[in-house]
Amino acid sequence: MTLPLVINESQVRPFKYWQEGIQQGIRYNNDLYAHFQSYSKTERLKAYDIASEQAQKGVSVCMTVSKTHYTIWLSLRSLSHATHGNQLLNKAKALS
Repeated sequence: MTLPLVINESQVRPFKYWQEGIQQGIRYNNDLYAHFQSYSKTERLKAYDIASEQAQKGVSVCMTVSKTHYTIWLSLRSLSHATHGNQLLNKAKALS
């Protein structure tokens, strides 16, 4: 089982990209991630559970941590391996 990568938010580089609208993304090392969901600091366990669920589905997951929130990011590479990456992202958001 692959576990989500958990890193400090200060270690990533944010960017924006176009996919049916302006989307948020991050770069960590040489990987690009799409914003999935954000949670308050008090929802740490929920955030990690959701990130773990996505990882179990075979998606590479990165969770960033800040002083105020947790954010789950899904690998754009993992999503692009699906036939319709944006549809997969929207479906995953709807199921969570």
